[in-house]
Amino acid sequence: MKRNRIGNTDMIVTHFGFGGIKLHSNMPDKAENIVSKALDLGINYIDTARCYGDSEVLIGSVMKKRRSECYLSSKSIRRSKSETAEDIDVSLKNLNTDMIDLYYCHDISREQHYEKIMSESGSLAAIKDAQKAGKIRYIGFSNHRADIALKAIESNEFDVFMLPINLFDQEFIKDVVPVARKAGVGIVGMKPLAGGAFQYPQIALRYSLAQDIDAQLVGISAIKELEEDFEIADKFQPLSAEDLKKLEDDAKELGKDFCRQCGYCLPCTVEIEIPKVFLYERYAKRFWIEDYAKEQYALLEVKADECVECGKCEEKCPYELPIIEKLSAVHELLA
Repeated sequence: MKRNRIGNTDMIVTHFGFGGIKLHSNMPDKAENIVSKALDLGINYIDTARCYGDSEVLIGSVMKKRRSECYLSSKSIRRSKSETAEDIDVSLKNLNTDMIDLYYCHDISREQHYEKIMSESGSLAAIKDAQKAGKIRYIGFSNHRADIALKAIESNEFDVFMLPINLFDQEFIKDVVPVARKAGVGIVGMKPLAGGAFQYPQIALRYSLAQDIDAQLVGISAIKELEEDFEIADKFQPLSAEDLKKLEDDAKELGKDFCRQCGYCLPCTVEIEIPKVFLYERYAKRFWIEDYAKEQYALLEVKADECVECGKCEEKCPYELPIIEKLSAVHELLA
C-alpha cells in the first residue's frame, strides 16, 4: 500500500489508517483480533481517543506485544492543562506504552474552546510539557470547523491536523488543505463516509483517499469490514465521472442538517441515545426501511419526546445541529 510522510514529522504511514472509535468490549469479532488483523495487513497507523469508551484499553492489550509495528495517536477532549495532563498519563497506561507518537487537542470546533486550549492554563500547554518529558512526540489538532482550523494552522503550534475529508465537507478540501500543505503540516482525514451517511460507502472512501492528505482514518467494527476497506485502499482506483455523480447527488440529498454519528452530544441529561434516534431517522428517510426504523425506535428505553430541552447536547455538537428541534421531528416520524 502507498505510504506517506505526515507533514514534516518522521512518521511514514500507510495511506489507510485504523480508526479505533468503533471498538468496544462486546463486538462479534473480538476487538483485539480486529486490531491484530490490521497490523497483519501492514497498516501501521492506529488512532484512538480518551473519549472512545474502552478503545484505548483494547488497543493497548495488543500493544503489549506489537507496539513496534505501528504509530499510535490518541486525543484529549478536555480543555484545561491539568485535565489534559491527567488524560495523557491515562492514555499511556491504557495503551501499554511509554510514548505516544501523536497526541491531539480533540474536537476544537468552537471559538471558546480554541481560546481555552491556547491559553496558559489550556490543554496545549499540557501536551507541550508531555512532549518535553518524552511522553509524546508530535502535537495534533482535530476539529470540525474550517475557520478554526485555519486559525490553528496560522498559530504554528501544531504538527498534524485531523479534518473531515469527504465530498460533503468541501470547505476543508477547498479552503484548509491547500493552506495546510503550504505550511508543511500533516493532514489526517476522518469521517470519509460522513458518519455512515453516504449510500455508496466504497465510492465515498475512494473519494477521500484521492484527496491531498497523508492518511485517511476509517473507523472499523469488524474484520470483514477491515479487509474490504483495506482492499479499496491497497488497490486504489480513481473515481469515474459516473461514480462522482452518484456521490454528488447523494450529498445534495443529505443537505446540511444531518447527524454524523460522532456521539459528542452524549451523555444526554435524560439518557436519550441521540445518535441512535437520528440513525433510525436515516433508515426511514434514506434507506426506505421505515417499518424497521419504527421497530428499533420502539425498543429505545428513552424516546426522543422525553427531551427536557436543557441544550447541553447542542452546546457539545461540533456541527451545531438543532438537536432539540430534530428530536421532536424524529419522534413525530417514528412514534
